[in-house]
Amino acid sequence: MHKLSFGLATWCAVAMLAAAQPMRVAVMDFVDQTGQRADAQLGGAVAPGALAAKAVIFLGQQMLGSTNFVLIDRRDFITQLEKEQPTNQGRKTAARPSFIHAAQALRADAVLRGSLLSFATSKQVVNLGDNRTELNRVALRVSIEALNPVDGTVITMATGAATGQYRQTAQQFTELSEDDALNLLEKAIADAAPKLREALQQAQLAQQSRPRIKLSVKAPGADPALVEVDGILIGTTPLEGVEIFKGDHVLTVGKAGYRDVSKRILFAKDTAVEVPMMRTELSAEEMKQVLEKARLHIFEGEPGMIIHTINE
Repeated sequence: MHKLSFGLATWCAVAMLAAAQPMRVAVMDFVDQTGQRADAQLGGAVAPGALAAKAVIFLGQQMLGSTNFVLIDRRDFITQLEKEQPTNQGRKTAARPSFIHAAQALRADAVLRGSLLSFATSKQVVNLGDNRTELNRVALRVSIEALNPVDGTVITMATGAATGQYRQTAQQFTELSEDDALNLLEKAIADAAPKLREALQQAQLAQQSRPRIKLSVKAPGADPALVEVDGILIGTTPLEGVEIFKGDHVLTVGKAGYRDVSKRILFAKDTAVEVPMMRTELSAEEMKQVLEKARLHIFEGEPGMIIHTINE
């Protein structure tokens, strides 16, 4: 009874600690989707594509401004994107879209992707006798979506806008610089950020309550093999009753001297997986025999016994 009480108290402490952990966020890209260009003086000299590329910096600043989020270095994210996809017996195998695999390898809880929707001007002309006055309005609008790194679904979308108004007369004339356009961009992202942060925090709470299943993995031979789920090392074989989130995952098993085996599996129940291994150097006849016999065996159902170990 005392052991049970201690175990329950420890589990609750670990759960509360996990709930307090900040959300890990990766910024994928910010693309230009503008249509009408601003006129020649009011931002027309600023390329929307270059403006969109710099929006990543402002978006990162908004996420770092809260203690609830940790921003993943974008260079690490891009490097992970460029890595080769999983293989099975030396051949490429079906895997998630590359940005999802990259996010999972970096343990991201969400991936942000932004768009510069518009950067244009409108004009109102007022003629009062010999006096002509132009009232110009520059409008900039952005959209930011948060993606789930488990399956790529959209968690939320938030839009933000910023405007500037300028009076043009014969005596007073305004011409926007790139810095002026960047100030509008920063304001538009700041306008979208609160809605984005609130939705991400709600998604984090939902993530903590996601159903889990128990995974067991075996591989032939006395030497242990490394087991990864979605690019994250979770242990070595024989692996018994490790909890993972229910759903679609890429399981990879490998050890020195053998080819890595990687499969995409939909885990709906407690699952035991037996993985065949093939040495990296085989004769043609040996390779033929292994390929004829090798199978990835999956057995679903409740394991006979589950042992939980609590580490102090």
